[in-house]
Amino acid sequence: MTLPRLRGASLVLPLALSALLAVSACFIVRTVTVSEVDGRADSVQVRSPVKAHLLDGTTVVYRNGVLIRRGRLTGQGTRYDLTLGNPAAVTDLPLDSVVGLESFRSSVDAGATVGVSLLATAAAVGATVAIACAIDPKCFGSCPTYYSDSAGTPVLEAEGFSYSIAPLFESRDVDRLRARPDSTGVLRLEVRNEAFETHYINHLELLEVSHATDELVAPDPWNHPLAIGRPGPPVGARDRGGRSVADLLADAEGRTYATDSSVLAGVTEQDLEDWVELTFDAPATEDSLALLLRLRNSLLNTVLLYDLMLGDPGARSLDWQAEELAKVGPALELGTWYAARMGLAVEVWREGVWSTVARLKDTGPVAWKDVAVPLPRVPGTEMRIRLRFPADNWRIDRAGLAPHIRRPEIRSVPLAGVSGLGGAPETRALASLVASDARYLETSAGQAFLARWDVGGGTAGVERTFLLASQGYYIEWVRRGWIAASRDTTTFRPNDSTLLRAIVRWREVQDTLEPRFFATRVPVR
Repeated sequence: MTLPRLRGASLVLPLALSALLAVSACFIVRTVTVSEVDGRADSVQVRSPVKAHLLDGTTVVYRNGVLIRRGRLTGQGTRYDLTLGNPAAVTDLPLDSVVGLESFRSSVDAGATVGVSLLATAAAVGATVAIACAIDPKCFGSCPTYYSDSAGTPVLEAEGFSYSIAPLFESRDVDRLRARPDSTGVLRLEVRNEAFETHYINHLELLEVSHATDELVAPDPWNHPLAIGRPGPPVGARDRGGRSVADLLADAEGRTYATDSSVLAGVTEQDLEDWVELTFDAPATEDSLALLLRLRNSLLNTVLLYDLMLGDPGARSLDWQAEELAKVGPALELGTWYAARMGLAVEVWREGVWSTVARLKDTGPVAWKDVAVPLPRVPGTEMRIRLRFPADNWRIDRAGLAPHIRRPEIRSVPLAGVSGLGGAPETRALASLVASDARYLETSAGQAFLARWDVGGGTAGVERTFLLASQGYYIEWVRRGWIAASRDTTTFRPNDSTLLRAIVRWREVQDTLEPRFFATRVPVR
């Protein structure tokens, strides 16, 4: 989950967007506006409409707001079943029947809204996961996850626009795929919502790059595909703790780099970072070089989001999500801090100092991501590179130096079809995803669909690599466990003191959190 750069101020009014009218049994294409929540010490009066997701898979919509007090939700609500049917009045609910809450203001354009019943949520199937996550809400969370099919087995390909936690943080991600088209020239991906979140997917696009067989293709830190030569491993690599880690980074074989426990134990507010120094033999004949990294985030970011941003304030985080992150000032403050402090800096040793040449934004904790970082040439045949980042924020599977960089021609392949998992076409869902515009496909926990691109046949002797471009944002559900156990009377403030608190908490739970996190994906079937 990465907090990307803040979208331009000129987009603020058009992006005062996206809300919920239907319940979790359907996909909705809409624009929405989030509104204010008033939080208090003993109770929280939510004045804007609220959608409560319940453990039994049903949803209660409070169009005039709801009072949260003493373990209960009180207000004029309407309960809907999984098929958007059988509405029934509700005035009082126990908090322990709730998985999570969303705050929204409905502004649905009926002409741009479609319920997709064939893509109905599997919330009832995931009741066991829902109960576990409501009680102990350190559960699976990531924006849309994309899977290909390998002989009937789903293969995780990418996760999209991670950490785009509000409309103003909407972003576009580009991820290298290993998926291949079938014999008819069709490439398919299954798009899932496996978390207790609402995803607003704006645009899905496939990028195709044709290249030589001795080249690899990966996006650079700015989402532009690069064709690079085959990378070579480092001849030396040491981390801040003094360990030799070259063997961990030589190949993408599953043994990964993590911050040494002694470094993690020694973090302070004035010293929050780890680093890895790499040494490569740089071919003197090459004018251009690139560092190829294969990496993903640890769950430190998840602790930062779940504990510090949302969990500690409890119901007050609804106010922060709905009101503060809809304002340019607070959103800019958060985005600026996050961009400067988190992520991964790539530095090159030249003229006696370390010079930053790129900064990678956080990519998410679920899927591995390949990134090609262009590097400046330095005199001599040795290249020294340093990767610098908050302690234990990354898992690094590979670091290699590639000779030769070129910017290849890119073919944009538009989305050709959207269907439910049963194969029925969803034409209006398709219309919402073919362009980056004001229409979004909204998905809830347990929903999934198939996206199809017609890429045609290839050319003999020419390799093709496909990359997925996905754009959107998501709204995290404020879980019942966070509301019940809130311990902070203020909302989140981005600073190094907060990051230190997140690192300390992550250090305490890292041995048990990851298995629990990945075991609590919301099932889509």
